[in-house]
Amino acid sequence: MLKFGTMRSLVAGVEAVLPDGSIHDGLSALKKDNRGYSLDQLLIGAEGTLGVVTAVALRLVPAIVARAVAWVGVESPARALQLLRFLEARNDGIEGFELVPEDCLQLVLKHLPGTRPPLRGSHPWHVLVEMTTAKRAIDIGGQMERLLGQALKDDILGDAAIATSESQAEAFWKLRDSISEAERAEGQTLAHDISVPVADMPDFIVDASAEIERRFRGVIATGFGHLGDGNIHFHGRAGTRSAPDWYESEGQEITHIVDDLVTAAGGSISAEHGIGQLKRAEFARLADPARVHALRAIKQALDPLGIMNPGKLVP
Repeated sequence: MLKFGTMRSLVAGVEAVLPDGSIHDGLSALKKDNRGYSLDQLLIGAEGTLGVVTAVALRLVPAIVARAVAWVGVESPARALQLLRFLEARNDGIEGFELVPEDCLQLVLKHLPGTRPPLRGSHPWHVLVEMTTAKRAIDIGGQMERLLGQALKDDILGDAAIATSESQAEAFWKLRDSISEAERAEGQTLAHDISVPVADMPDFIVDASAEIERRFRGVIATGFGHLGDGNIHFHGRAGTRSAPDWYESEGQEITHIVDDLVTAAGGSISAEHGIGQLKRAEFARLADPARVHALRAIKQALDPLGIMNPGKLVP
């Protein structure tokens, strides 16, 4: 997303069967088309409530010929964001920028066999950085080394390790990708797929975590994931409050608090995984009434019988 945009922006056209059986054909992939409402964009993110997508036209990007992957230790989410801005200002090849708190890394090392820490010593926060290039003449590894070396001199980061092979690069990514699995192995976990403006994310992670842990002593709250696009997976682990009915007794209240904080920050309670059925009530509680009214009107107009994925998305 950092380098090429969201999947929504990479869809050039959609073909879909609509609820009345007619077919919308948007596959011409016109670069300019202002004939009213964009049915393609209505169908994207509709979660199947407006029709069945049968084909798409996608915008392609140049194939990657080389990448550089690094694991970086930083002092705080604010430092991580500073590092992102430092790298973006000097290189247009940033394709991945993932924030990982120390406690999540430790859970992965504890529960996933064969994993090991990328850096010596302990760091409060970590960042996984991936830079790519489609040009064979570019030494992407050398660029990564020079940039991180300068960031170290500027006191933006504490330490860094650059993968020297594809297997090591994959090992770094495994640490990031295994966080949710490690959390489940540790115990009960509440997951929230949220987004707020990128500039506000570091403060949000710190403040929201402190608020949850203050109100529920023993719960461990933290955020990890896609800092570069403002989409963090904000999780709460039951910790010492673990109980068979924890999800029912406290989980819903914690989710309400997190969603309230996200909404107050101008964010979204569903950054990438959709509303579906699970978040429908929260969406209705927190969404702008104008948005909800428009969704209902569109659903009623295109699917008056309610036959397309009923009970999902629309409050």
